[in-house]
Amino acid sequence: MTTATTTLTAERSLTAVGRVARSATEIAQPPLVLSLLLILASLLSDQWMVSVWSGIVAALFICLVPFAVVLILAKRGRLTDHHVGDKKQRRPVMLWTLGSALLGCAILSLMGAPEPVWGLIGGILCGIVALILVSPIWKISGHAMTLGGATVSAVLMFGWLGLPFVVAAPLVCWSRVYLRDHSAPQVIAGFITGVVAFGASYTLIVG
Repeated sequence: MTTATTTLTAERSLTAVGRVARSATEIAQPPLVLSLLLILASLLSDQWMVSVWSGIVAALFICLVPFAVVLILAKRGRLTDHHVGDKKQRRPVMLWTLGSALLGCAILSLMGAPEPVWGLIGGILCGIVALILVSPIWKISGHAMTLGGATVSAVLMFGWLGLPFVVAAPLVCWSRVYLRDHSAPQVIAGFITGVVAFGASYTLIVG
C-alpha cells in the first residue's frame, strides 16, 4: 500500500460513511466470524452439551490463537497491522496458522468432533491454502473469502436463520473496497472462492 493510498484510507475512515465501513471491517474479522460459526456448528449435534467443546477447541486452534499472535506481532511492529496489509507478510502468517489448525484437527479427531464442525474446517483449510498460494502474488481478500464461506455455510446449516450472514456479506465486502484495503476484483474473487470452498466442503462432508 502506497503512502498516498494509506493517507486516503485514513481520511476516508474519519467520515461518517468511513466509520461504518471501518466498523464493518473490524467486527467481521475473519477469526471472529469463523469462531462464531464453528461454535454454532458444534451445537447441531444431538449431544451438543458435549460437542460444543469441539467447537471451542476448533475456534481456539484455527482462529483465536493465530489471531492473538498476529495482534501481538502487529503491536510490536513485526507486521504492518492486524489485517496483515502487506501481501508479502501473508504467506508466513497463513503457514503457521495452517500448522495451528492441523494441530487442532488432530485434537478434534480424538474428541470425535461432529460432522458440521468438520464440514466448516474443510472450507477453512481450503481458504488458508488459497491464501498461501495466491497472497504473495495478488492480495485476494480474506474478509470477502470468509464472508462468502460464512454465508453459504450458515444457509446450509440453519436455512433462513443464516440470513444475518447473507445481509452482512455485501456490507463487509463493500467496506474493504471503500477503505482501499482491496480492489473490487480482489473482493469478488475472495467471495467466490469462499462460497465454492466452504459450500463444496460442507456438502461433501455433511451431505
